[in-house]
Amino acid sequence: MANHKFRGPELDSGTVRTREDGDAGAEQSRRISEQERDAAEQQRVLGEQIRQTGESLRVSAEELRQMQEQSRHQAEELRAMQEQLRRYAEDAREAAAQARHVAEQLRVVSEIAQKAAYDQSAIMQELRDTILRYEHAPDH
Repeated sequence: MANHKFRGPELDSGTVRTREDGDAGAEQSRRISEQERDAAEQQRVLGEQIRQTGESLRVSAEELRQMQEQSRHQAEELRAMQEQLRRYAEDAREAAAQARHVAEQLRVVSEIAQKAAYDQSAIMQELRDTILRYEHAPDH
């Protein structure tokens, strides 16, 4: 019986140790599971952040593409307006050249008209002088 008493507490202490080891192992397993869940949650959150960042980048890229397209359209409109202004300037230069030509022709016509008026005045004066000579002529 002495052996049995000796073995009894030994078995009891072994059982206690096994239970303590089991409790420690279960606790460690729970901690590992919790860490794995935390890591999985962090990965999920990180994945969601990456997805959101990717979506934000996609939206930004689309907005940038639209702004570039709008800028190209505005640039085309500005080029067309610039071409139209260039044509207007060319038309204005041509109109100015025509105006100078018309002004030169008008000056020449004005000089001719002035000379004709002077000649007409001289002819009229000569005609008056001739009429006066005939009226005062002695044989008349």
